[in-house]
Amino acid sequence: MVIDASGFARAGQTLDGRIETQRLVRLCQDLPESQSGEIRWQVQGRFDAPSGQAWLDIEAQGDVQVVCQRCLEPFGLTLRVSRTLGLVDTQAQLDAMDALETEGRGPEIEYLVAERDLDVLGLVEDELILAMPYAPRHDVCPGDGNLPEPSRRSSPFAVLKDLGKN
Repeated sequence: MVIDASGFARAGQTLDGRIETQRLVRLCQDLPESQSGEIRWQVQGRFDAPSGQAWLDIEAQGDVQVVCQRCLEPFGLTLRVSRTLGLVDTQAQLDAMDALETEGRGPEIEYLVAERDLDVLGLVEDELILAMPYAPRHDVCPGDGNLPEPSRRSSPFAVLKDLGKN
């Protein structure tokens, strides 16, 4: 699904839909193979005439199966995206906005070059990838209450404290 990003935003258009999670190949590439859920998404354009600024509002939500990095057990994780992207006309404008933000003088808004052939599902997938936690973990791992108390052994460096006293 391809749109002219600037025209889409200026017209205030909306696209929405559902897609099987497994069809988002880049999102699923490092996830367990059993991705059976779906992602609900919506992209809405808007235009602020006084400032001349065009915007894309992106909403997406769905469940993915991930592996807990603490206990290594799979679990379901709900990804939620709610992002607004400002559209600029050229890469030079995007670079200038990024430079202002880096210097602390620009707004903390993400910008995107308004492409004539913007892949909407690719954009939604990008935002879902950014929403994915670096190291997903259960809030409380199953079986945590059944683990034995770790044994307390002395530090191997404890003997060094007495060496300097002689």
